[in-house]
Amino acid sequence: MGDAVAGDVTPIPKLQIVLLGSRGVGKTCVGNTILGCKEHDGKRTVHSEVRHGSVDQTEVTVVDSPGWWKGFPAEDTPQAVKDEMQRSLFLCPPGPHVFLLVIDADTSFNAKHLDAVTSHVELLGEAVWKHTILVFSRGDWLRTSTIEEFIEGEGLALQSLIEQCEDRYHVLNNKNAEEDTQVTELLEKITGTVAANAWQPFIPDQQIFMSLEKKRRSVEEGAILRQKLVQTQRNLLTGMRNKLEEMKIVLLGERSSGKSSTGNIILHKEVFSAGQDEQCHKEVRQVGDRQVTVIDTPGWRRESSCSTEQMDREIVRSLSLSESGVHAVLLVVPLDLKFTETEKVKLEEHINLFGASIWKHTLVLFTHEDKLPNKSIEEHIEREESLRWLVDKCKNRYHSMNNRKSDLSQVTKLFEKIEEMVAANTGQLFCPNMNDVYLRISEKFCRIQLKNVLKQRLEKEFKRRELELMSNFKTTLLELQEDLNETTSRSETKGFRGDRAKPRGRTADQKNREVKEKKMNAKINTAVERLDQEILKSTEFLRSSMDALMPDLRGATSASSISGSLIRHNPTSSFHQVLAWVASLQISTNKDNQMTINFPRSSGYNSQISLMTGQEYSENYRMDFRTGESEFGFCSDQTT
Repeated sequence: MGDAVAGDVTPIPKLQIVLLGSRGVGKTCVGNTILGCKEHDGKRTVHSEVRHGSVDQTEVTVVDSPGWWKGFPAEDTPQAVKDEMQRSLFLCPPGPHVFLLVIDADTSFNAKHLDAVTSHVELLGEAVWKHTILVFSRGDWLRTSTIEEFIEGEGLALQSLIEQCEDRYHVLNNKNAEEDTQVTELLEKITGTVAANAWQPFIPDQQIFMSLEKKRRSVEEGAILRQKLVQTQRNLLTGMRNKLEEMKIVLLGERSSGKSSTGNIILHKEVFSAGQDEQCHKEVRQVGDRQVTVIDTPGWRRESSCSTEQMDREIVRSLSLSESGVHAVLLVVPLDLKFTETEKVKLEEHINLFGASIWKHTLVLFTHEDKLPNKSIEEHIEREESLRWLVDKCKNRYHSMNNRKSDLSQVTKLFEKIEEMVAANTGQLFCPNMNDVYLRISEKFCRIQLKNVLKQRLEKEFKRRELELMSNFKTTLLELQEDLNETTSRSETKGFRGDRAKPRGRTADQKNREVKEKKMNAKINTAVERLDQEILKSTEFLRSSMDALMPDLRGATSASSISGSLIRHNPTSSFHQVLAWVASLQISTNKDNQMTINFPRSSGYNSQISLMTGQEYSENYRMDFRTGESEFGFCSDQTT
């Protein structure tokens, strides 16, 4: 359909539209342009909203849905936002005629954006694409370029999205909303899309609605119970709470979680710079009638590969900036991104560096409260399993803040909750033994180093075994081909001798057999060629590998699983299972501060270590954190 007018079609009397897209792309402005509205309060859409109007004798209903973060897949979007997106389907019964998927023409569109779009749109059902038109907002940014030139220049990601929408797209200039022709042309394309779908709207799956309702009731009940529990706990501590004339706070959290802006709100002054958190930063300021110390820390990164020992040491150094300790550790968690299992693991990994006692002094501080879709913080917690775990871990100590408002009341309430927590801890500040903290950091990175070594060695061994299996399989195929050719040759010779005695033509069965044999030969040749390519790749990998001794993986279970995965044309599946097993290895230290590692007998990992006594084990593998020296004693193909 493209950007041209979509033929002569009969206008429809009633049109229902759902707007989809990431945050900040101009969805609401597109809705305003369609309805001829000029008002726009600039606020972000946090829940699905319905608006009505009429355009050229067509009664139009527009449902504006909340957007996702551009470039982030659906798994990173809070459940409340995803629920609101799905709820938009049921705000215009029996269902929307068309979905307008809005992207902005003033920014690039790459593979990450494509993944984000598809994962969110398909929350509504795969059939949505048949009813979807891609709308480019901010068309004025194209200037003299055509939309086709823009699409061509953006590359495969955008072209793939347009192909998914079956070449249905349109450009809107939001700054020239008064131009009726662009809306008229869009309505013609919408009508053409509806006509192509037999004039039927998209009928949402009622199971989605029932699931949303069931979840809503469960969340509301859980939120009410949590509110009552929190209030009961606070009532018990109210009489014990004493006002602190001095309050010391440390902020911990993931990078870009809003720690610095939270520190600024607490101190009522712009003292921390967002994004400049490579080092700890301490600020002391008089807030009301008390002296408040806030220590901002470097945020840890989502990607484990970006985690460094130096960064972890800098994070824990925050406590050394307050010699007597801190009254509260505020664990900053943003509400505009989902707190996934990955974030939970990273958070727990960093928090545990301080020791188990830190949880008694920790309060979860939710930032960006303004981005919640008109739900209570308790409802948001109940929707996310990982958040429930975190809040429960902190004994229901949590607080939410709006980072866009310097509201004194939200800071006052935070101070009250901190004082209640201090009362529950009988006034004791959090002041761990820093030697123990730094030792845990050393242990953490020694474990990472060991797992990387095991991963490299396992990868090489799997490649070696894969090469061996492919070579054997190639030999078997060639032998089969040779036997097949010999059988064919004998049949031809026998037929030739018989023909000399009594000439006759080849039967239909003989012809069919010859055709099948030729096809089989061709398939074998193709398989051998592919094996040659894979063998070459594996050989090059092994040649480039610099690993020395290899673990012994010759157990029957491991070998059979590798063989099975090869036959299923998925040679890496078993390897990833073993890598998952490596990641779960229990690595600890003994009384002599030596690292120990336990291989479960059920793992199928046939190493010499599993047969050793404790003394023999220590002799074969030890790692001393004080010296940084380590020794490995694995059974391999080069050892017995």
